[in-house]
Parts: sequence; C-alpha cells; structure tokens
Amino acid sequence: MTKFVLITAALLVVALTSPAALAVDIEQFEFNDFNFTELDGVANTGTPGGHLWITDITDMVPAETFNGSFRITKDNDNFADNFLPIDNVATGSRFLVATMSGWAFRDFVQGESEEIRFGFINEDVDGGTVTTGSTVTAQMQIARDNTSGNIELRGDAVGAGSSDIARQLLLGTDQSASFTMVLELNMTSNIYEVFYKDGANPSQSLGSGVVAPGRAGNTVRFVVNNNFGSDSSEFFAIDRFALADANPLTDLLTLQVDRTTGAMTLVNSSGGSLAGLEAYSLTSSVGALDAAGWKTITDNYDRAAGPGDGSVDADDDWAVTAMTTDVLSEAVVSGNGGNLANNQQVVLSQDAGPWIKNPVEDLEITLNFAGGVTRTANVNYVGNGGVPYGVGDLNFDGAVTAADWTLFVAGGDADLSGMSTAQAYQLGDLNNDGANDLADFGVFKNAYEAANGQGSFAALVAIPEPSALALLACGALAAGWRRRQLHRLHRLNRQDSPCSRAPTPTEATSMLPRCFESLSLSLIAAAALLLAAQAQAEIFEDFQFNDPNGTLLNDAINSGTNGDDWDVDGADLTESSVQGGAFHITKANDGFATNYLDIGNITSGQAWLVAEFSGWNLATGTTDTKDFNPAELEELRFDFLDNDPGAQGNSTITAETTISRTSSGGMEVKGRAALSGTTGTDISPTPLAISQSNPFVLVMKLDKDANTYEILTNDNNQGFTSRGIGSTDPGRDGNSIRFAVNNNFGGAGEFFDIDRLYLTDVDPTGVVASALTLEVNTTLGTMSIRNDSSATFEIDGYSIASDAAALNFAGWQSFSDSGLDAIDGPDGDSTVGNGVGETWDETGGSGDDVLSERFLLGSSIFAPGRVESLGAAFKTGGAQTLTFQYRSSDTGAILEGMVEYVTSALSADFNADGTVDGGDFLAWQRGFGTTAGATKAQGDADGNGAVNAADLAAWQSQFGAGAATAAVTAVPEPAGALLAIGLGAAMLAIRSRRRWSHLNEAIS
Repeated sequence: MTKFVLITAALLVVALTSPAALAVDIEQFEFNDFNFTELDGVANTGTPGGHLWITDITDMVPAETFNGSFRITKDNDNFADNFLPIDNVATGSRFLVATMSGWAFRDFVQGESEEIRFGFINEDVDGGTVTTGSTVTAQMQIARDNTSGNIELRGDAVGAGSSDIARQLLLGTDQSASFTMVLELNMTSNIYEVFYKDGANPSQSLGSGVVAPGRAGNTVRFVVNNNFGSDSSEFFAIDRFALADANPLTDLLTLQVDRTTGAMTLVNSSGGSLAGLEAYSLTSSVGALDAAGWKTITDNYDRAAGPGDGSVDADDDWAVTAMTTDVLSEAVVSGNGGNLANNQQVVLSQDAGPWIKNPVEDLEITLNFAGGVTRTANVNYVGNGGVPYGVGDLNFDGAVTAADWTLFVAGGDADLSGMSTAQAYQLGDLNNDGANDLADFGVFKNAYEAANGQGSFAALVAIPEPSALALLACGALAAGWRRRQLHRLHRLNRQDSPCSRAPTPTEATSMLPRCFESLSLSLIAAAALLLAAQAQAEIFEDFQFNDPNGTLLNDAINSGTNGDDWDVDGADLTESSVQGGAFHITKANDGFATNYLDIGNITSGQAWLVAEFSGWNLATGTTDTKDFNPAELEELRFDFLDNDPGAQGNSTITAETTISRTSSGGMEVKGRAALSGTTGTDISPTPLAISQSNPFVLVMKLDKDANTYEILTNDNNQGFTSRGIGSTDPGRDGNSIRFAVNNNFGGAGEFFDIDRLYLTDVDPTGVVASALTLEVNTTLGTMSIRNDSSATFEIDGYSIASDAAALNFAGWQSFSDSGLDAIDGPDGDSTVGNGVGETWDETGGSGDDVLSERFLLGSSIFAPGRVESLGAAFKTGGAQTLTFQYRSSDTGAILEGMVEYVTSALSADFNADGTVDGGDFLAWQRGFGTTAGATKAQGDADGNGAVNAADLAAWQSQFGAGAATAAVTAVPEPAGALLAIGLGAAMLAIRSRRRWSHLNEAIS
C-alpha cells in the first residue's frame, strides 16, 4: 500500500510540474469583423468552430463590433439572452474565456444594476431554438452590486446542491488594461472555478464551487442585463471570447489536496521562480482546517541554521501567525523572505493532513510576496475518484451506506457547540445549523435513498397479513433480543448510581426473557382531516384594493396593523393597477417585475401569506408570442425572503409559491425552497385551469418552528386543500415579502385579478392539521405517543426535548428497545430486525435533556387510536416544559406534536389492592401474550387491549407505589424487590419454560 501511495504521489507531481498544454479554442470569436456587425453575424474562428450565436437582437441593440472588439452599449433595462450551441460537456473540463479591452460603468440605478454574464446552462440548443435557457449550471459575471454600486467579479451556480463562490473581487468602475476571466466547468468532479488576470499582474483564482447534481454544460449563455447606455461614455468592450479545452492562464500556482490521504502540497507551477515570499494563509469559510495536520515552513523549511532545512527560506526565521479552523497562516519574522523555485513542491501536511474532510471544498491559499504582490493559487482536489464527498458520506469511503448511518445516528442530538461547520458535519450536522436533529435525518435519508434506490424499502414497511405478522414478531424476537438486552444494560451503566444497592425492577427483570412487542395492525388513511380553528387572525399587512381605479401598487392602501408600502418595479409594472376593487395585472413586456414589502421579521412561529383572486385568463393561442411564448412563461411569484428589508435586485428566497404557465401551455402552482447552498425542498406542481372565473384563494404558510412551508388552495369556496409541504433552510427567515410578475401578460384577453393580498399570524383557512400527542403522566412518570385524531400518521423519527432535563433516560422504553415495526432490510439475510437500519435507533446524544429515535429503512404507521408506550421516561415533579416533534416519512415534514400532561391512579395496580407489588407482576405474567381485548386486571396498563413489554415497563416504573405515594417514584427495599422478583421468576419458569426454551437456544 505504501508503494502504491508513493507511485500515485509521484505521478501527480509529474502532472503538476509538466509544462501546461496549449489551450485549443474549440469556439473562438476575435471580433475582427467589419465595424457594426451584430453578435449573430460575427465569425467563429475556432477549431472546429462553426457555431454562431443565437441572439436577443431586440434587447441587445445597439451592441456591435467596433475596431476589433464587441462593444456593448444598451439603452434598455431588459434581460438580453444570447446562446451559443456547443458539444455537450458531460465529462472532463471546458473553459470559457472572455478578454475585455476595457469598460466604463456610469450611472448607478438601484434595482437596475448592470451585469455581464458568461455561463454554461443545462438546456441543449438544437436547431437554433431554445425552450427556456435559464437552467444555469455555472456562470461568471462582472456586475454592479445593487446596494453599494461597486463593480465586482463573481462566480455562482444555480440549483439544489450547488454553491456560489464565496469571494467577490472588487473591480474599478473604469478599466483600460486588458482583463481576462476564465470559467472552468469540471463535469468529472461536478465543480467549477473562476480565474482572472488583470493586465500584467499574475493570474489568480477567485475560488471554486459545486455544480447542482444532474446539470451539465450543454449550451453557452451570454447575458447583458439592464442599461449600459445611461451615459454616452458608458460601455463594455469584449476583445475576445472562446471555449477552450485547457486553461489559457498558465502562470498560476497550485495547491493540491488529496481527499483520501489528506496530503497537501504547494507547487510552483507558474513557469518561473518566485522570490520574496513573505507570508501565506490558508483559509476556509466552513472551518475545515486542523492545525494538528499542518506542516509549517516554521521549523521545517525556514533558516537552515535552525530546526528548518532552508528549502523555502535559507536565512530567515518564520513564525505562525494564526492557527484556527478558519485560518492557518505564517510569515517571515524579518529578512528578505523565501524563494520558490520553478516546479518546487512544498509539503504542507503531516499525519492526516490539515484539511477536515467534508463535502464543501472551499480552501483558499493566498501568498504575499515582497513589493505588495499577492497571488491566489489554484486549489486542486484529487482522490475519491475525482469527485467531492457526497453529503451523508461520514466515513468518507465515497458512498452513502449503512456504515454512514451508524456514524450519523451516533452523533444524533450530540452537543456540537464550539465546533466549526466542517467539524459538526462529521458528527452528522448535514444542513449546517449547528445540530444533528430531525432535519438532518431528512437530509441523510434522502441521500441514502438517492444512493441506494429511491423508495427501495417502501415495500418493507407494508402492513403484513395477520399470519405474516406473527412470524415477523417471532423472527424479530429471536434475532434482536440479545442486542437489545445489552443495549439496556449499557444504558443503565451510563447512569450514576451506587454499586452497592439492590437491583431495581428494571435491572432485575432485564435478565428475564422479554417478548418482542407485537406490531400494531394499522390501516392507511386517505388524508389528514382538519379541525376548525378557533383563533381570530391578526392581520399585519392587508391590501384590499378598494382604492380608486388606476391606483398603482405602490400607492395602494395598506389597512393592516403595520401599514407598510410596496417598493415597486415601476418600469415593468406600469400597466397594472387597481380596477373595480381588484389589482388588475396586464403587462406587455417580458421584464421581471419585482415588488418588495418590508415586514416584521418572522424568526419563529407561523405566518400565512394569502392571495385572494376573483379570476384570471391566459390566452390559448400559440402563433403570437404575446399569447404564449415557451421561452418566456408567464409567472406570478409570492415569496418570503430572508433579506431585511427586501430591495430591488436582491432576493434571498426562503420559500416561494409560483402560479406559472407550463411549457405545454397549461397552468400550475408549485413551491420552491431548494436553492443554491440551502437545504430546502420544493413542492411538486399541481395543475390549475388556464381560465378562472370563480373565487380562488392561494395560501402559503411559513412555519419557522418546524422550518417548513405549505401551499394550500381553495377553489370556489369548496374548502382548502394542501398542495404539499416542503422544508426551508433553518438559516433563512421571513424578513420581507416579494411579489413578482414575470414575462408578458399582454395577450388577447389576458389578466390576473387579485382581490386581496394580506399577511397574518393565525391560520386564515379555518383549518389546522391534526397532530400526534405525547401524553405525560406526571404522577407515574410514564410517557406514551398516541393518535387521538381520525387521521393516520406515518413517522420515521421523533424528538422529545426538555430544557430543564426533566426526562428520565434510564426509564425510557424506546421503540428500539421494543423492536417496534422492525423490517427485513437489504442485509443479505431474511431475518427481521437484525441489520443496520432495520429497527428504530436511539440517537447517541439522547439523555435527560432529549430523547430521540430515527428509523432509516422503515417507519411506524400511527392509525387512529394507536398508542405506544415510552416507559417511565419523565421525572416525576419535573418541569412541564417538554416539546415534541416528529417527522412525516411520506412528506419529510417535521411537525409539532401536542404535549398533554395528565395525572392518574396507578395503571399497574392490576389486582386493585392499592399498591404495585409482586402480585401485580403475577397478574401481568398470567395475561402476557394477550394481543387484544385484555383488561387492566389481566395486566394491560396502557389500555390498548394487549399485555406486553410496555405494560411490564409500567409495572417496573410504579413498583412499590401506593395510593398515598403515587406522586413519588418509589425505590423498593432490597429484600422486598428480591422477594417479588424471585416469586415472579419462579412462576414464570414453571408456566413458560417451554415458551422460552427456543429463545434460550437461539441466543446461547
């Protein structure tokens, strides 16, 4: 193995130090055409070349060639799209290269910031037609910042799972020297990187990001957005544009990071020696640096007379200047600095290396040379098959498997305070919110199913036939009993307790064979029935549009309690106004009209954004693009934004509901929260009528407590229907509202009429969802999860939390302990419940402050009336401040359950003599195994008609309690406990020796 690693490292070094191959321009535009040639007429001199631009002539005028460059001057605020067909980039790397001879940005109009974008999109231009052209894979852009007015170089990607480049380069308003920017799309690694060279200065790397899974480079898009003609001297001149097979910037340094081994090497691949190295810094925005694996110049490569070998700096001492998870840096103490010979390699790693493994590859290295020269190197990751680690791959073997589940659940609910994002990821914080909780479980389960087959285990949780159910329970009992007994003893060992005391009933009876709790037969209900809401809504923002005809949106009266006004895109929405008591939308342009409303920040609780429509109509004709243009689909968007306040051109979406035309000409409503760099999920489209004359209400609910959003509709007063629930990124709140009208609503008879648009904090739909209930018996300390509603809930995770540590971890009878609803997974055998993920699993961080479980391969169906005991999991006298959440396995939503505190008589006093003692144990033992119709006298403590392990757990928790001491958790005297247990054990042996003999053989 050592020889293999050495050979591999040698080959990589050879690759890095070999002369760079000259780039071949596959597509090339030098713009040496006749003056005033428009973009679609410029010559392609590439190899093989041949493709020409498909241009948005109308919005690009008067951009054209002039004196060897393509000079952009544009006198409108529209979004000009231009497309270049290319051979699809599905593997390997391709480079977009744009060289500018200069630019001059002039008037700054907030909300209409100038932009030049070059990027790869996923759409495949074929035969000169483009359907949409907006599915961006990765792009680079020079753009004006909408807030500061600064000119910046940026890199970004779009789509779930993608990430933007964190750094933006500040550029001058005017540029006279040559400026080259390069976008590399590496489809083998699914990453992209942006490079630049400013005049004669060294080439630099802006940074890299991740491409959304499933997106490729199938077309090149060139965008000119907003007005470049507000001043006669404003322009942007492109001297050359090319698509190349190699990076033409060959003077870059390289930092190579091996994902697998952790080796990190700085290589001077610039093509010449570099003198005067005075300092360098390694940085990571996610805290992915570990000083323990860092091999410094200090004491290793500095002054030869000291501990160093002088290979970087022969005559100066160096010292470490920063050593955190975010920054590792060092600098020369004094002197003329170090030297990097051409092709010199400096190993910056030892042991496991300084990079903390995680899916985000954001390392940057900046080197400072004498004279104020700064270089940023190209960070090149290798190993793991050439691709970044996927989310959920916690053992970093290149796949998401059952081994990762073991690590993930062990880190569940662990204390991650003080950890960096990268460190917390390794303990299962997959959504970067500082916790490994139910939201992370959803991320992991999605990743697991994506890697191992979507829905591949759905059949495993199907309700079995009665005969199969009995076999299933017996199989799980034989396979899982020993593991669960050891688990229970391990839990007891985790508690602080005197070693000299007599065993409690819990400890004593843990040595007895325990029956696997029978799986409950449940019927799947069609949909959750809704209960009438009782609260009166408070309305914060309320536009009823009873204004005079012709009133524009920004002048419409807000009768809500906050009374905020809209920040309106006046240029693109001028044709829409109040007409006849409704806001009448007609719009004869393809602009994206964005309107923002600042609101009181929604950081917790729930809020509802409600749009009431009196009707709409969209044209059915297809010959006139005003009626229907598949490249410019009509949209109404309603958004909760994280921006505070919302502002033109600045939209960080938390959750979005869109009424949109489809590419086939239909209509649909859908939700979006799966945005670049977030953990949100989308809501699938629901068809709508293309014409609507009856009242229609659209509601978007934002639930910050559960980090979800929901879309509900009511068509013609027939009652509200949920169109789906999606998750939102926990790091994003509802700080402003965006209402956008996109593309052309100017076709024959087209309009949308909004009667009312308002924001409220109480459900205005008249319905609230049913929920599971956590019952807490404060007298006995017992807890159970029950379904009192008429709806059915299918769950695969729950969490009970106490900020006062009022839970009793030692008394918890978890679903894992009872083997609840275990299945047979893909572990190669046919035994139920013996493989990883085949049963419920307790999280490793469970304790007196949180009790939580998750089910990877299955779920539990709580039909109406189902009750499942959690044993004596509450400390009697504890603070009644519990919270209860559970995860819906079919929607992925994390829902708030109800918590009900009750007091009661002793449920385990089976013989009704006023105390819980050995006599009650015998009553339970005689009834043990009854699956239906059992009474309390027969040993049924929880009232579910069955006598099983949950009832034994109730007896254990109440042992020794009497009517006068019901509020106290009694500990039996040693002699009394042993007498009761001994008597029970003897009777059990006499009556059940034959019943348990097969089990003893199976586990011996």
